[in-house]
Amino acid sequence: MSVAREDQPEGDLRLQAAAPAYPDASNDIPVIDEESLDPEFMRLVEVFSGNQYVNSCIQCGTCSGSCAFSYKMQQTPRKLMAMIRAGMRDEVLASDTFWYCTSCYYCTARCPRGINLTEVMYALRHLAGKRQHAQAAVFYDCFNSVLRSYGRLYESGLLVRLALKTDPMSLVAYGPLGVKMFLKGKLNLLPERVRALDEIRKLYDIAAEMEEGL
Repeated sequence: MSVAREDQPEGDLRLQAAAPAYPDASNDIPVIDEESLDPEFMRLVEVFSGNQYVNSCIQCGTCSGSCAFSYKMQQTPRKLMAMIRAGMRDEVLASDTFWYCTSCYYCTARCPRGINLTEVMYALRHLAGKRQHAQAAVFYDCFNSVLRSYGRLYESGLLVRLALKTDPMSLVAYGPLGVKMFLKGKLNLLPERVRALDEIRKLYDIAAEMEEGL
């Protein structure tokens, strides 16, 4: 609690009492060695996301203000974009920001610079998939495995694969929900394959070859 001086105006006291107490932001900013920065990282993100305008970000914060989950993220989308442009590859790929993205495309629709930030998040998930072992990364790996196998989503197979890699007992907890979905025709017990499955697998092979050079 602050103690008022005799010569301090009453108005100043009211302003001081109303002012929010912010923590020292410098304590949350790590010191980055310039040698650890990757000057080609931004270009890599542009290639994988199909965006050519990542460097045009003006740090307006529209993406962070539009994101419903920004309050849960280690770094907001705006801050993550700044880190990408700075070449902070390791710090970006270790972030949980892109795993919280729900692909609503709200940030993309509102970006004044026309940056498809949702596709940037997809690209970062892909680049970070081999480096992270969080449950979100495991889910992403299982999801891709199902698509490569059948060419479309197979919910039962996805749930079983995810449970075997994380917590097999979770299948017991999801049992009642699975029965309800099956009775309402919302869950298929057997997978369905698309006709163009070979083409889809070729795309995955091309992506795998690109990853080998990362």
